[in-house]
Amino acid sequence: MQRRFFSGCLVLTAILESERNWAALTRRPLEKNMGMRHGDSTGRTAAWPRLLRAGVRSGPARLSANDARTTLDKGEKRMDDMLTASAQTVLADLCTPQFVRGVEAAHDRRAGRELWRQLEALGLLDALVPEAQGGADLPLAEAAGVLFAFGQHALPLPAAHTMIARHLLAAAGVEAPRGPVALAIADSTQRMAFVPYGQVADAVVVETSAGTFLVSLDTACVEKHGEALDATVRFDTRTAHALPARGIAELGALVTAATMAGAMQRVLDMTTGYVNERQSFGGSPGKVQAVQQQLGVMADHVAATRMAAQLGCAAHRSGRQRLASAIAKARASRAAPLVANGAHGLVGAMGIAAGFDLQLYTRRLHAQRLQYGSESFWDEIVGTHALDHWNGVAEGVVGIFDALDEAAMPPPASSQTLASTLHH
Repeated sequence: MQRRFFSGCLVLTAILESERNWAALTRRPLEKNMGMRHGDSTGRTAAWPRLLRAGVRSGPARLSANDARTTLDKGEKRMDDMLTASAQTVLADLCTPQFVRGVEAAHDRRAGRELWRQLEALGLLDALVPEAQGGADLPLAEAAGVLFAFGQHALPLPAAHTMIARHLLAAAGVEAPRGPVALAIADSTQRMAFVPYGQVADAVVVETSAGTFLVSLDTACVEKHGEALDATVRFDTRTAHALPARGIAELGALVTAATMAGAMQRVLDMTTGYVNERQSFGGSPGKVQAVQQQLGVMADHVAATRMAAQLGCAAHRSGRQRLASAIAKARASRAAPLVANGAHGLVGAMGIAAGFDLQLYTRRLHAQRLQYGSESFWDEIVGTHALDHWNGVAEGVVGIFDALDEAAMPPPASSQTLASTLHH
């Protein structure tokens, strides 16, 4: 058993920690294996006139690998590019640090509703909803950039949760509330502790031991927690709407990992800008080798977290969703304190000042690390799966190396040795 566990650790390390593997998987192998979704002739884009009226050409629902690469080479915008660009524009204009501070200080469900109306008008919140019900019927992989944008701008509203909730409610044939909806796990049949965004949500989709329910916070008891936006909610299942959906924990973990990836990127950018612009002792700290090394370590964690989240989103609604979500959240939770602590170590005391924007992101990263389970919880899920499906995991690692060879990016010698060992 110890040997199998050690071998499993080697495999997971190869999957999660190899920068070469992540870099290669973001290029042609993913395009070839997964395909690229595009606007189709069924009117999918027509459901989004405000967002997509300018120029998604009709065509097949899925392009071949060669067509997808040709489309990218010609510089044509894909659906996810348009989504991300629209989200970035709105958030840059409205979700300013002052706005974030205002929502956090208000402790009021009505805070931030002007921005919410803008997100609603763009159709972002219905991105995953079927066309027949007014959405765009996009896979989560194409909306991943939007989730990253939410994190990059420290959006203090549960927009990512609402996208998932509306998808689940549409599948159940239940009309979704128009306001913010959070995702939660109950620690008893009538109590949810530390519901993310519980102070600014109108409703919660909660999974309990008795099933999944849509709970209106108008009929629940909400206990607020200081400056954080989470809350403890007590509710009565008799007044809640039962839903057939399950797997709220992994869905919440997945979208949280994606927003964490965006927040980590912003933390890295802010830290890099600070050390390069600041002048001390006759020079810039950014030129010091030790500082550059720390920034490099942070960048490694940011890149790995983003790729893990992207792969998790790509596995949404597949048989690999739970495992992919576990890997994504474990990677994000493990990276969060390392990136946050590295940033504060380089910025110094200024980083924790209330008027300095860095703490808006690092505080949230520390909180999100524990939401829906920390890295130790999800590591156990991943490790158990690896031991229960050892042959499949080994074949998956070999497949990664085959993809690297095809992309003309040979792995390190140690990786080739591992691949050879797994083949035999």
